[in-house]
Amino acid sequence: MSLLLPQTRAGTLRSATPVSIHGDRYLDLVIALDGDPGPPVVGRVGTTDCPEFLAPGERVSVRFTVGVMVRVTREVGSQRGGPDCG
Repeated sequence: MSLLLPQTRAGTLRSATPVSIHGDRYLDLVIALDGDPGPPVVGRVGTTDCPEFLAPGERVSVRFTVGVMVRVTREVGSQRGGPDCG
């Protein structure tokens, strides 16, 4: 399925790397999408657009708009712990 259409996809977080650009905080994310045999998707979201303390292996829902990762939410029942995201 093309990520160019607005959609929310479920996946597993592979890595979350905090980034600071001119004092603004972001997170570089690598997420393996469910049902997508290709490589994991990579994106950068602001810390206000994702939950706090994301950790590799957590189940997440990712919102895409025109192929760009714009919001990440933790799926219910997923573990907590990891880099500060908020």
